Amino acid sequence: MNEQTTSPEILDTLEVPAQPVAAAELVSEPATLEAQPEPVMLEAAPAPVMLDAPPQQTMLEAPAEQTMLDAAPAQPVAPVKAPKPPPDPATLQRQQEARARAQAAWQALVDAKESAVTVHGTVKSAVKGGLLVDVTGFRGFLPASQVGVPKGTPIETLVGQQAPFKVLDVDEARKRVVVSHRRATQEERRNARNELLRSLKVGEDRPATVVRLTDFGAFVDLGSGIDALIPLRELALEHIEKAADVVTPGEQLNVRIIRIDDKGKKIAASRRALLPDPWREHAQVLSQGNVVTGTVVAKEPRLQVEVAPGVIGSISDREADPAEYEIGESVEVTIRGVDMRNRRLRLSTMAAAAAITSSSSGFAPLGIELGSR
Repeated sequence: MNEQTTSPEILDTLEVPAQPVAAAELVSEPATLEAQPEPVMLEAAPAPVMLDAPPQQTMLEAPAEQTMLDAAPAQPVAPVKAPKPPPDPATLQRQQEARARAQAAWQALVDAKESAVTVHGTVKSAVKGGLLVDVTGFRGFLPASQVGVPKGTPIETLVGQQAPFKVLDVDEARKRVVVSHRRATQEERRNARNELLRSLKVGEDRPATVVRLTDFGAFVDLGSGIDALIPLRELALEHIEKAADVVTPGEQLNVRIIRIDDKGKKIAASRRALLPDPWREHAQVLSQGNVVTGTVVAKEPRLQVEVAPGVIGSISDREADPAEYEIGESVEVTIRGVDMRNRRLRLSTMAAAAAITSSSSGFAPLGIELGSR
């Protein structure tokens, strides 16, 4: 049985499963598997390295733009300013006082609109549609329609001048106002007129300006738009036919107030009352019956002789023929009558006076007597 068991054929059959070399190789295969490259590659895989330092993170840490900005010479980095120190108490108090004054000034403008009180300001410049003004430190607009300058005068003439204004509107948000110069000047003229009328008295003298002439006299401006009439008989000491004989429009003169009616609506004045009155100055000469030497100054409408400076008398044509005398000729005359109120003087030639006195009856010839009347 043992021989059969150990027969070569049987050994040949048993050598396949019991090969020592194959067993050794089988034993070594696990070692080969343990040293295979896959676990090594997993341990040193590049993926974890890429995750630890991704390219995007590296670029964000040092971007190229930041480097260019740091080195840009045209845009230097502004230095950090130190914080301003707080104002001292004195400065703070001044600022508070300035704000309080500005608020009070603005409130005054608001109140001026409600109460129609006149405020004053400075015209700064001309703009489209009007003028810009400074009213107590606030900007104001003066429309061209509210500029109170005479007709035909450019509104730019007010630039740089102080002027009165009425506040028409206020802008609280922008602290600006709309004003009127025309209303303020109208009120000033009205107040001045009322004040002048209250102070005007009969018998006082006033300066005046001739504004227009009429058939019955001349109108003069006493100021503040108050007119007075100088009647024709009050324009001159002598009788005149028209006002243009002694005054002209625009002439400055002094007048005396002689009448005030209807609370100042009608005022009469006299130029004559303030003229030098030669009739009073030479009153001692102008006595009836005096014989004086005069000078012929006119021959129409009758012979006129000046017997004293500013005193002229006339001689009736029945007593003297004007054609027989020359202008400037000296002539001796007798004063026959004096009308001081109407400034009229009747004269007679010496021949006519002699004829009167030489009459035996004591009466002058009828023709001479009638002509002297």
